[in-house]
Amino acid sequence: MSQTELCRFPDRFTVEYVRTFPHPIERVWRAITDPAEFGMWFMPGTIEPKAGGAFGFAGGQWTGSILAFEPPRLIRLRNAGDAVGYFQYELSEAAGGTRMRFVQHFSPDGVYGEPGSTAPGAGTPWRGAVNGWHEFWEALGDHLDGVPPGSRLPATRLSGIAELWAEKIAESGLALTPDQLSRIVLGLRRRERSTDLFDLYDDHLRTALPPAGSH
Repeated sequence: MSQTELCRFPDRFTVEYVRTFPHPIERVWRAITDPAEFGMWFMPGTIEPKAGGAFGFAGGQWTGSILAFEPPRLIRLRNAGDAVGYFQYELSEAAGGTRMRFVQHFSPDGVYGEPGSTAPGAGTPWRGAVNGWHEFWEALGDHLDGVPPGSRLPATRLSGIAELWAEKIAESGLALTPDQLSRIVLGLRRRERSTDLFDLYDDHLRTALPPAGSH
């Protein structure tokens, strides 16, 4: 999967990502629907595995209901209080693995961002969101391959500085274990990646998002 395979916008209020993972469809399905799995690459949460069931992520801050549940091919969810929007995973077999198509749709009648804002994606929910989904798919790929999310990101000047800092902390004898230091360094590198993606998607929104007034 390309690190820079960006989303597309079927319309101004719908975003789509397509990824192919070298794993069987049942394995990918489990990774996106089993709380013990998605809590490792996405965020902690619960899913009631049936149509009409409930879901909750991030300690109940993000809740809603399941509109469709068709293992191992489709799960569609709707946020609480939203009569129009949804997000869904569609899985299908592909050469060498599984194709995942993720779609999120918001109501065109929603209020998004500051009125009169000229920021990329103004008037839509996408700024600060589309880059986050992109990073989640990278983390999902890592999780499926059995490595810590973010651990395969290429080295940068910041990651080198963070690793040097961890070495100095270890030499100082401060009460941090090697595992704790490793997780701190990885967290900093993932934060750097998130910032890079934010800038990348700002440019993408300027060129790829359908204009205001289009649905």
